[in-house]
Amino acid sequence: MILSKMITLLACCATVSFGGWGTYHGGADLRGVSEIALPEKPVLLWRYHAGGAVYNTPVSDGARIFFSAKKGQIISIDLKGSEVWKKNFTRTTDAGMEVPVRFEASLACGGGLVLAGSTHGTLYALDAMSGATTWKYETGGIIIGSPNLLCKRTVVVLDQSEGALHCVDLESGKPLWKTEGVERCDGSPGVGNGRIVFGSCLAALHVYSEEGKHLKDVEIGGDAQVAGGVAIDGNLVFAGARDGSLVCADAEAGDIVWRSDASEDQTFSTPAVAQDKVIYCSDDGLVYAVDRAEGNLIWKFDTDGLPTSPVVAKEKVVVAADGVLYLLKLEDGRRLWSKEVSDEITSPGLIGGMIVVGADDGTVSAFGAKE
Repeated sequence: MILSKMITLLACCATVSFGGWGTYHGGADLRGVSEIALPEKPVLLWRYHAGGAVYNTPVSDGARIFFSAKKGQIISIDLKGSEVWKKNFTRTTDAGMEVPVRFEASLACGGGLVLAGSTHGTLYALDAMSGATTWKYETGGIIIGSPNLLCKRTVVVLDQSEGALHCVDLESGKPLWKTEGVERCDGSPGVGNGRIVFGSCLAALHVYSEEGKHLKDVEIGGDAQVAGGVAIDGNLVFAGARDGSLVCADAEAGDIVWRSDASEDQTFSTPAVAQDKVIYCSDDGLVYAVDRAEGNLIWKFDTDGLPTSPVVAKEKVVVAADGVLYLLKLEDGRRLWSKEVSDEITSPGLIGGMIVVGADDGTVSAFGAKE
């Protein structure tokens, strides 16, 4: 019995499995790190045509891939790119018109469910096997940040306008608790080490327990509003800010450990936190690697575009900028491979040994080792 409980806990709290990619940035901790081994020159393995632009990173439970497409669609495909199910969502406006539901938030999946937050404030839970709607929860606000899962089979989601954290039972969809609003929150909450952490327009990081208790606020100050996801590794949390800095804070002590000021342009991507390096991107077009211990710059790479949240696969960094997908060497930032996919592509997901990206041309593409 004890061994069974330990296995369940490890499976629930692990950063990311080989096949799974439960949020837009990997596991619930949003570290963006996977142990998959990618080839230095990936090839196109398959391409799925969704029929509508795909602007958010596909996620996976290890057996299927899920993503939202324009015109209110949520789609499931298998690991070979074949469609499993497709669902269309509409809502009725105050004027009585039926319009597509807008899913600007990245999806999340876990516990046999796919979780989708809408700009109208509804959190949908869909059965991962069939796509059937299991439950709906109304936040009363706007959802643009990804939902995230806690180890106790609950889901948390942020109301953007109020900055309140909602916690919902994953099985029933019933509300468990809600925090007081702090300020507008455009990013996604990270979950790890018994805490939920998110940033806001107050230029601060907000730390809560898994029971919804407010533990502390970590003040960043200045023009350092946080509009991206917060990555968590132990007591340390990592987030980018509007002033261009990347901040490492101690969530236990409530102190800033270090801040990287390599960029002067806004840094709203979610950083990838590897063993000895942190990789982040800025609107100046650069990918930065800094020393995890002190935040000192190690290397930088110019994408000549607008890079999104990077991810790390063992000794390689995967990042998208505009419509180009890049593979860089983690050690020194050297470009190993690049591929123009479309005019605009999503941040990459590392799913089943593949790099998976959505695109504005309505496609989802997978790259990996030639079979």
